Amino acid sequence: MMLLRLLPVLAVAACSAEPPPKPPTPKTVVKTADPDALPVYRVAVASTGLALTDPRGGAAKPADFGLRQSLLLAILARSLGPAIEGQDAPCGRDFARWPNGLTLWFEGGVFVGWERAADAPTIPAAAGFAPDKRKAGATCG
Repeated sequence: MMLLRLLPVLAVAACSAEPPPKPPTPKTVVKTADPDALPVYRVAVASTGLALTDPRGGAAKPADFGLRQSLLLAILARSLGPAIEGQDAPCGRDFARWPNGLTLWFEGGVFVGWERAADAPTIPAAAGFAPDKRKAGATCG
């Protein structure tokens, strides 16, 4: 008897004008870049910062003073490997140093200078740049 009274209510609920809920959409899958597809640059010091040349061809791309530290270190990690990072407390500057003798200097998270070790023949100078010193950019002391 009770079931007969609920039958009209169930029939009205089944004919509701409200559309059924949509099924969930699948999540977008984002592929990460293939590390082997990223260029390995030849790195040279320049009067305005660094010159990065893709050995597969093409002109040198500048990595000028003022470039963000995080971006420059990410670019150079593929070409030179990981850097030893630290801070020169007396000067208040951060540095990144590679075993090949190249040191980059940063202030406030931006690239401000480079230094080549005296015995670093593997770090060339950019075309048309003949450094008379082994430092460029901001110096301390």
